[in-house]
Amino acid sequence: MNIKVITDSISLNELKELAKEYYITMIKGVVDIEKEIVAFGGEYHMDANVVLLEKGHQQGDIWGFNVVFDLDSEDWIEYTSLINIRPLKGNRSMEITDRQSVKRSK
Repeated sequence: MNIKVITDSISLNELKELAKEYYITMIKGVVDIEKEIVAFGGEYHMDANVVLLEKGHQQGDIWGFNVVFDLDSEDWIEYTSLINIRPLKGNRSMEITDRQSVKRSK
């Protein structure tokens, strides 16, 4: 499984190449909103989530999303993931429904 951690930027071509491992027209990603680091790849959001956790990131700062290449570019990102279910932070859905729940802790 190829998980790529991005601290700066990634080209669209690189992202699409990485997506070929599982979904071709979509890739799963997670973002640490505190450290502004993204991880792409894996079959499930949890795959990239675990990579960030192993690098010392905190679960409360990590949120999941999908990039769907077949949609219009303004609709590419879908904030839907099992790791986004956080009742204690006010988000009871796989979708991010409460902006307050994803605010930075600082």
